[in-house]
Amino acid sequence: MSGKTTLLPASLAVAIFAVAAGLAMLLTTPAARAAAIDCAAAKTQADLATCTAANAASADVGLNAVYKALAGRLAPADLKRLRDAQRAWIPFRDKECAFRTKPYADGSVYSTLFETCRAELTKVRLAQLQHQLQCPEGDLSCVPQSGGDAAPTKNAPATAKTAPAKPAPAQASQNDTRPCVQSAGKAKSDQYVSQCIQVSPATNPPCNGQNACSMMIDEIKRGCAMIGKDNPPGFCSAYKG
Repeated sequence: MSGKTTLLPASLAVAIFAVAAGLAMLLTTPAARAAAIDCAAAKTQADLATCTAANAASADVGLNAVYKALAGRLAPADLKRLRDAQRAWIPFRDKECAFRTKPYADGSVYSTLFETCRAELTKVRLAQLQHQLQCPEGDLSCVPQSGGDAAPTKNAPATAKTAPAKPAPAQASQNDTRPCVQSAGKAKSDQYVSQCIQVSPATNPPCNGQNACSMMIDEIKRGCAMIGKDNPPGFCSAYKG
């Protein structure tokens, strides 16, 4: 051995550092930490806190996906009102959860209680926006979807009414174990997360983009099957068979 020390080129050293930093950040997310825990069997306060934080984060992802979809279908004035309502709802949610849990702030269970509350209220809000997104014609509790993607084409020739096309069946390879956000893309992954959260009966459902798409699809199918004909979300029709 010559005893000489070989120094990495500055650009390579920076790249290695960036990759290491990125991995470190990934491993600190609630979803990444919860993936290493069996949340159904979690007993320690630390594990329970991790699982409830991941559940709340998944609910946020689902809510954001539905919010963006609805926002794209509203006229400008209605979109502004939706934004105002959402901006008012976020601090309300956090203050409501603080009201419910503050008496236990000195205990080890506090973070679990707070994140559980956030997830609960987020899912309620998600259901409200999903109702707006899938509102049946003539329902006066809904805002008309006259803008964005739902805007009619001007000067379009009149055509006979046709039955709405059924959504394409959801599919994902059972052998693809990569995170759904990686294998299907963020938009599709967010859609699965949103749908999964709405129908999953599990206390800690696998509705997370870091899980495989097939895992979330299986959970959606299970949830839709349990709902049956009792007013299921419209997307359930894509998961039959």
